[in-house]
Formats: sequence, C-alpha cells, structure tokens
Amino acid sequence: MKKLLWLNILILSACGSDVSQSSQQQPQQPQQAELSPSVYLAISEAKENKDYRLMYTLGRNPTIPGFETESFDALKKQCGVKAMSGTGDVLKGPSDKQERRLKYHFAKQYNTKMYPICQNTEHE
Repeated sequence: MKKLLWLNILILSACGSDVSQSSQQQPQQPQQAELSPSVYLAISEAKENKDYRLMYTLGRNPTIPGFETESFDALKKQCGVKAMSGTGDVLKGPSDKQERRLKYHFAKQYNTKMYPICQNTEHE
C-alpha cells in the first residue's frame, strides 16, 4: 500500500512539473497571430484616410473585438468606433454564423493593431 502511495505521489509530481514547464514556455511564443493581408490593407487605408476608429459588432450588446473587457464608452471616446455590417444578433442561416466568426476575427486583429496607432496619433 505504501508503494502505491509513493507511486501516486511520484506520478502527480511529474505531472506538476510538466504543467509548470509548459507555463514557462508559453511567454516565448508570439502573443499575437500573424495578421492577414486583408487586415494590413485595411490598416493602410485607414492610415491614408486618417481614420483611426475601432470596429465594433452590432446588436443588443455592442462589443469591440479584442477589447471585450474594456469600457465601450471609454474606447469610443478615445479612438472613435465604426460599426461592422452583418454582425447583428440575427443569424438567418448556417453560413451566417461562420461569416460572423470571420468578421469578428478580422475586427479583432484590426483593433489590436489599430489601438496603439490611435493612441499615438491622439497625442500628436
């Protein structure tokens, strides 16, 4: 019985060391996925037009993708916002869900790249 107890302790300690190693390796990985070409194009156009607004989803609870935990009103005041068409609450078909997911992912990449640009131009 004591051997079984020691075996369990040994296994649990080995599992714990794997978890701590994986959490230590995580910061070395890039924090942000590489931006898609369409996001680069949209940001370039926004810079040319000096339009540093962040994109937000429509619906009962409008959110700014990438900044869900931040205050909508504070971000709206800081950078301004622009609505993304086709992101409301109503889904009319199965393809609408996938299309909305793609738009959300695009807006999240766009917003996380545009927010520092907005902050830098605001102070100039």
